[in-house]
Amino acid sequence: MKNLILMIGLCLLAHLGSAQVISKEQTLFYVFLDSASVNEQDAVYHVLRLEAPGRSRLDSMFFVASRKLLKVQKTQWQPNGDTLTETAQWRANGKRHFIRHEIGRKTHGEFLRFHTTGQLQKKAQYAQGVELSAECFSESGSSMPCKEYKYTEKMPEFPGCQRALLNFIGSSIRYPKAARKSHQEGKVFTTFVIDETGRIRNAQVRKGVSPELDAEALRVINAIPAFIPGQQDGENVPVYFIVPITFAIQ
Repeated sequence: MKNLILMIGLCLLAHLGSAQVISKEQTLFYVFLDSASVNEQDAVYHVLRLEAPGRSRLDSMFFVASRKLLKVQKTQWQPNGDTLTETAQWRANGKRHFIRHEIGRKTHGEFLRFHTTGQLQKKAQYAQGVELSAECFSESGSSMPCKEYKYTEKMPEFPGCQRALLNFIGSSIRYPKAARKSHQEGKVFTTFVIDETGRIRNAQVRKGVSPELDAEALRVINAIPAFIPGQQDGENVPVYFIVPITFAIQ
């Protein structure tokens, strides 16, 4: 799949003109697609990028944990200053989810959304974010009225609920001897991402107390078992968390 996407990307970029210079292929790793790149171990997404500087870019985005293709995004920068984007996204089952065209950040042109089976669900035309026309279809392909789109979201769940998570953290903490001896106490604020498989990634200390307590907080966070992943519109997605861990000498 990766090689096929890269071959298609090279053809698309080469088609822009023989004088176009294609940059070398890049592999990037991200926690979130709009964040700075990180190392592979901490990453949630991995992106294969082909770019013709100042003209176009083709990003093929995969989940690191499951290695599944999430989306392919082609961006073109026009001489008049417009940015044109075409995004194709896939579901976890490998079926297409949607194809969207945008100018700037507004949907513009054809928009297609698909059922979980891969059958076309909606076909619409947009102009600068305004829907001009739309047709909707059942999974069998018959025409049907377009219903108002309902966005659904579900947060990750720890097996046994939040109390079980708190019990796990409380029973796992081992107060560092040096910290106890010097009477170090306080609340360490940790951040991490629960990826699409439920695994914790990119655990960091957002606000610490001391090197000893910070390190223990990260050890405990990284030892937490897998969650039930969060979802958006029925698809597993990464979710960002902030969790404080309190250290108190009793």
